[in-house]
Amino acid sequence: MAAVALISLCLTVGLLILSFIFKAAGKLRLTIPLLCFLLFSTVLNKWAVEHETLAHIILFSLLGLTVLSWIASLIKAIRRKRDEKYFEDDVAWQIRRAREMGVPLDKIQFNAQGDLLDPRTGEPVVYGDGVPFKDI
Repeated sequence: MAAVALISLCLTVGLLILSFIFKAAGKLRLTIPLLCFLLFSTVLNKWAVEHETLAHIILFSLLGLTVLSWIASLIKAIRRKRDEKYFEDDVAWQIRRAREMGVPLDKIQFNAQGDLLDPRTGEPVVYGDGVPFKDI
């Protein structure tokens, strides 16, 4: 009876560890390389031993593609942060210019292009057609 409990406990802990490994691999985009590694070390072991160079090429290619996806994600995140910073600076500049022009800022609204709208007229304050630009 104790042996069955021990086997059950070991199986449960093993599945818990495997679940954690796959969860971490999913977050790091390593699921496919991990599956490939598990297949090569279990089911396809005989094939992987016979074609060791090809198995390594496949595994390292998958890892390389994963690293490239990390780099692409990092570049996108940097660009997104930079665009957000530019947008925040532009909004602050538009509010400052509107304050200088005497536009009431009690109900600030922006249109889809990011232009500050005059609450009295609904027209862009700083950008747009017919907007007087002063000492820019």
